[in-house]
Amino acid sequence: MKKNKKALLGIIVVLSASLFMGALLKKSEASLRVIKAGVDENGHSLCVNKSQVYLFKKDQVDNKIIFYYHHPEDSKASIVKSFGDEKSLDIYWEELLRKW
Repeated sequence: MKKNKKALLGIIVVLSASLFMGALLKKSEASLRVIKAGVDENGHSLCVNKSQVYLFKKDQVDNKIIFYYHHPEDSKASIVKSFGDEKSLDIYWEELLRKW
């Protein structure tokens, strides 16, 4: 009886973990708490927590969104997220506004 309970508990944990991971993987980046915007000169990812961002604006001409954030060393700190086309920019922008 004890082995059955452990096996059942193990199956429940594995199934719930897989369902939870599926929910995480299907989230759009615009709905996450962190904004990923490319890499720096060393190849490290550039990310900013949304709670640090005080302004973001859409640059339709260059297909990019500029995020201005609070940084103790740089008063004009910003991250630019570029897009390949206008359609992907508009999709990201709409979701960003909905899920901010």
